[in-house]
Amino acid sequence: MQQLIIKTKIMRSVKGKYLFIIALIAFLDAKSQTMYSWNENKNELNFSLSHLSGILNCDINSRYGKSHHFNSVIHKPTGTKISPDGEPMAGTGMLNFFRVLIEGGYLTELRVEEAVLEPQEDGVILTWQPTIRLQAKIKVQFTFKEPNIIDMDMWVETLANYPRFEILLSAYLAPGFESGVYVANEEFGPKVPEQIRLVDQPMIHGIWPFFPRDEAGAHLLTDGRHQKGRWFWRMAIGRRYALPLAFFSKNGIDAILMGRQEDVYAVGATYKGDEENDNVAGHRSLYLSLFGQDFKAGEGRRTQMRMIIDDFGSDPEKHMELYQIFLNEIESKPSSFQINPVMKK
Repeated sequence: MQQLIIKTKIMRSVKGKYLFIIALIAFLDAKSQTMYSWNENKNELNFSLSHLSGILNCDINSRYGKSHHFNSVIHKPTGTKISPDGEPMAGTGMLNFFRVLIEGGYLTELRVEEAVLEPQEDGVILTWQPTIRLQAKIKVQFTFKEPNIIDMDMWVETLANYPRFEILLSAYLAPGFESGVYVANEEFGPKVPEQIRLVDQPMIHGIWPFFPRDEAGAHLLTDGRHQKGRWFWRMAIGRRYALPLAFFSKNGIDAILMGRQEDVYAVGATYKGDEENDNVAGHRSLYLSLFGQDFKAGEGRRTQMRMIIDDFGSDPEKHMELYQIFLNEIESKPSSFQINPVMKK
């Protein structure tokens, strides 16, 4: 009996080591598939994760005139094209920071403003220095993580007082993708998530569906800020969002965009419709309306966003699990920082 116990312990020990070795091999294999290559002549980053590959182009002098946009993005296990290459939105790319807005006003578009580029081992940092039009310094770090993650960390330093300051994050998808959002299943009361799909209908036809965090967020969307500057538009105000998360899906592949609830005052997603004749449907786009709060001169704010792309089958439980993992990872990151530290006497 004692020999049997000893033999069992040995087998368990060997099994444990065997499982550890398998896990180590899987980890090393994933690392071996992770590659980053910065092309200084083209100002673009080629990235390849085990499940995702593509190009982040940061050359504002290219024919598209964008400071940053993603193209040639592929879900490697299935070969699914994610970015809108060859489509009307090809020059805008899969993911970028769009408008900078304030209460009733328009400041600029980050994606057409030149940024200072700092390549990193696992991504790149873009810094927009203050200008007359935008008296703020904005820094965004793009980081790529195995097997399917694009992370965005943003720092904002304002040099002027800006009421209801906003930065709009946008994402555009390839043909065949259909949108989904998570709204509260009841307009008043606890926010229990309900996944809904957006389809063209007379009430919202030709305008852009957005889902605010609360009533204050709904007011911001309609304060006139989006009727100024380039590409002005109107919003269809939907139900409250339950999660600051929206996605597009195609054949089980989901492209999910998420942010911090305290920093996302509204989520936007275009509806499924006649893409050839309807500009809204043809965009196949997702949006996160960031901040929407008063920023004072000398204030430093920070927030995080994430895009995850993989075969999740539009499963709500999986989406919520991925969002919780995101929250756990960013929990310790501060939401503000000091610009001019006080010297100690």
